[in-house]
Amino acid sequence: MKGSRRETSSADQALSPEAQAKLFAFKAYTVTHPLLEKTGTALIQAIREPAGFAHVLLYGPTGAGKTTVLTHATARLSAFFLSQRTLAQGSASELNTRALYQPEARSPSPLLLLEARIPDGGTFNRADYYRTALVKLGEPFYGEYRLIDIHEGQTWETKTRTRGRAAQFSDSGQLRHALEDAVARRGVRAIIIDEAQHLMKVASGVKLLDQLEWLKSMSNTMGVVHVLVGTYDLLDLRNLSSQAARRGHDIHFPRYQFQQEADQIAFQRALRGLLEHIPLKNDLQDLMNHWYYFYERSIGCIGVLKDWLVRALSDALHSGADRLELDRVTAHALSNAQCERMATDAAAAEHRLHYTESSREHLWSLLGMSVLKASQGDHSAQDQRDSAPGSYPGGEVPEPHPRPTYLHVGQRAPERDTVGTTVQAEKPKKCSFSGEVSLSLAQLQQAGISKLQCPACSATWAARMRGDTVFFPPHPPRATRMTQDISRWIKQEAGWTLYKRDE
Repeated sequence: MKGSRRETSSADQALSPEAQAKLFAFKAYTVTHPLLEKTGTALIQAIREPAGFAHVLLYGPTGAGKTTVLTHATARLSAFFLSQRTLAQGSASELNTRALYQPEARSPSPLLLLEARIPDGGTFNRADYYRTALVKLGEPFYGEYRLIDIHEGQTWETKTRTRGRAAQFSDSGQLRHALEDAVARRGVRAIIIDEAQHLMKVASGVKLLDQLEWLKSMSNTMGVVHVLVGTYDLLDLRNLSSQAARRGHDIHFPRYQFQQEADQIAFQRALRGLLEHIPLKNDLQDLMNHWYYFYERSIGCIGVLKDWLVRALSDALHSGADRLELDRVTAHALSNAQCERMATDAAAAEHRLHYTESSREHLWSLLGMSVLKASQGDHSAQDQRDSAPGSYPGGEVPEPHPRPTYLHVGQRAPERDTVGTTVQAEKPKKCSFSGEVSLSLAQLQQAGISKLQCPACSATWAARMRGDTVFFPPHPPRATRMTQDISRWIKQEAGWTLYKRDE
């Protein structure tokens, strides 16, 4: 460590205006990195043209930077929609003139950004959601029209007064109609709900599918798309029915993976960008030499990393220090138990999201496409080519099987006879793949599965341990074509992935 920490002011002393400005400037700074830009672009495209989607799910690990994505995307989309509105209805001056002489006119709000609050009663309250949206649109009041029979002896107002107090308004149906009218007047194009996992807190007997049907109904009546932003808990809302699958669009905001070299480089660049903008002196190279520690205590999430550095900077400013040292940064890192919990949840969701070869084979069987044979080798390397229209594993459309020729009993099937002496190639006794694999003992213990599938011959063997190191044992090549349908670890392009057999 270089230098020492100078404690010239107490921790509870208020910051000076200059120090407060430094802290605010760093908190407002956003470092751009590939995953942030990729997720933001996907979100903008989904909102700009939903093309049949009623809802968009944006999910990822906690602290990945989803709120930052929303801030950038809403700023760009608001400018885009307002420019479209200006071109469609006239110049900005004409719009202002109309607003002057039309008291009912309201300033356009193309995007409505809300945060789903945790329900007090344990169940999501739709009426409270309507009220929050109306207040956010600046319309806490709305007009209501009634027909009164003039021949009736006692009017509605008289009846109300005789009760001694006004009737309580609690009809969520009327609130929904009021919100629909307000959305139409304001020209709202998308409703973005942050912390949307709170929508899943439903009463007993209510299905999650009912919540999606409710959102789809509002999207249809309002003509807007709903964007649900939250943690991996939103995965339970995916593909609840065929209708929900068709009308929903998923956007995954992942964390950076340590086993991927490109992700390591991107994480280091983001870390350097944050350290360079800290308004205190620091040994940048010394801090960057510990980048793996920054990755460990942020689990690869830039949002977690940014909050961590904000805490360290705030402590340094309150202490009157003019340098940010590594020991102060480590003092504000998340604990090992916290990181382990976050990493466990993220890894479990990533395994759940992984698109396995067996799932595609099941889709082929449902579509009657079982005639197609998957190409040998790593299937995940061809995901992008396979997703293109008209592409098949192996790059070619397989030839259709010839129709069988029925023979009489005892008649020999036509085949080419061998000529001369045939030397049969000796089958290898050992498969070419064995040795250490990029899995840890903790991963196997956490999953409770130690079976590994050989990427060379697809044989399934139990892993062997030497201390904390995992090895694939030497083994003979698989003799049969069929692969055991069991839970196992499969070698993919991104590393070893857990495939769990559906019970």
